[in-house]
Amino acid sequence: MADARRTGALLLPVLLLPVLLLLALPVVPALAAEHDNSLTLVRGGDSLTLDPARATDSESTLVAGQICEGLVRLKDGGIQVEPTLAESWTVSPNGREWTFRIRRGVRFHDGSPMNAQAAALAIMRQVDPANPYRAAGMFTARSLFEHVAGAEALDDSTLRVRLKQASASFLYSLAASQATILSPLALVRWGADIGSHPVGTGPFIFAEWRRGEAITLLRNPDYWGGAPGLERLVVRTTPDAGARFLELQSRRADAVTGIPPSDLPLLEKMDGVQVLRADGLNIAYLAINTRHGHMRKVGVRRAVLLALDREALTRLVFGFAGLAAASVLPPALLSTGHPHETAHQRGDAAQARRLLAREGLAKGFEVVLQVMDIPRPYLPEPWRMAQAIRQALVGVGIRVRIVIVPWADYVAVAARGEYDLCLSGWTFDSPNPHEFLRYKLGWDSRGNFSHWENEAFQSLVNRAEASRDQGERNGLLRQALHLVAAEAPVVPLVHVRDTVALRQGLQGVVLQPMGAAIRFAKGHWE
Repeated sequence: MADARRTGALLLPVLLLPVLLLLALPVVPALAAEHDNSLTLVRGGDSLTLDPARATDSESTLVAGQICEGLVRLKDGGIQVEPTLAESWTVSPNGREWTFRIRRGVRFHDGSPMNAQAAALAIMRQVDPANPYRAAGMFTARSLFEHVAGAEALDDSTLRVRLKQASASFLYSLAASQATILSPLALVRWGADIGSHPVGTGPFIFAEWRRGEAITLLRNPDYWGGAPGLERLVVRTTPDAGARFLELQSRRADAVTGIPPSDLPLLEKMDGVQVLRADGLNIAYLAINTRHGHMRKVGVRRAVLLALDREALTRLVFGFAGLAAASVLPPALLSTGHPHETAHQRGDAAQARRLLAREGLAKGFEVVLQVMDIPRPYLPEPWRMAQAIRQALVGVGIRVRIVIVPWADYVAVAARGEYDLCLSGWTFDSPNPHEFLRYKLGWDSRGNFSHWENEAFQSLVNRAEASRDQGERNGLLRQALHLVAAEAPVVPLVHVRDTVALRQGLQGVVLQPMGAAIRFAKGHWE
């Protein structure tokens, strides 16, 4: 708390000056008529919040990532960290103290300076429960910043972050979308409602949000990295995949996401359309509620795993747009040496029936499968996947009732555990196994839809995170993943290749492998 008080002491004299509150109003040009130098992106669902600290869904991080930036980011199209609002950094020999030099001359969209105090606040509002700018919904802070002991500004351009222990993933955590930085003056003005009024330093300025319809962003002419080529970015919501397809075809849309795999061959042959692909770091999986009914038994959960032929499911639902999952970690993280389950990828219905009979369930039973109502980057056709799973499970005697839950309520309902099975997934915000293992399988995390508590697993993951020896870390992660494979709290389904369809002539758009993110800062029309 000493660090939190020191940070607050540096901030409050600046934040509470009434005259400076006038700066909290974004400096944006007036909305103009449509023009050729704009871009309209159409997607399947709306954002939930534009407060990056509370954004856990790809729809939210896609937009917030155009507005806000962090100390570091991942390079265009890659998974290597590069400087952003921090020009450089050093780390102490014990790995527990990081010092960042803040880029000089950068201003937030409201005209206030981006400095070390703002960077400290961005971290401490997620770490310190007593911070006045903390808000409900900062779920990923537990996995991103769980080792942070304090963050303080030594002066305007020097930030020091102290960790409770060395963290192998800390720099990657700072590259995550949830670690991007908002204007402190905007936080003072809007408080918990900052998610509807984001003010960052990024290439685009927030202008308007018509809920359920569209978000409009405008070019930041003073962007430190050079003014974007696009004057306006409009992100529209169109839930129906067929309607999105027609909007691109009729040129009412310039870019489309949430593309059903079945539409990809048509889009690739369509005149005037280009398709960008990236081997996304993601996982679609089936969470099994380990506290519910028959699913409490490991034998029943393994029967569910064996009943699902992941190779067949991937071919049926994703075609060439997916890769059957052998693990909860995507192939790009192979350096962890995670276990392969090739035989189980292809299923074994006979063995699944034997396991059920051994548990006294030879006559079968009924389960509830929860599925979302909108496409996700890892599940562009969730209903189709749910139907395919139902058909496979019926084949071993498990009757499935599918329940559709609106996406806005999905996490809350899943966290309550009102189901037996739940379709879920994760798009990695950083190229680090700890992010998924801690947030989605950690026993004290709201993101653990399996409600699985395994102290041995938790200990292995924590020890791996603290290790500075890559070989030791890989060995610990390998053991943790063997526990996941043995107890089957989840069934890994598929790793999806991210895609975005663009109109010909649109250049410079970057599809990131991390976070299903699209960068428009260098986008322009030829």
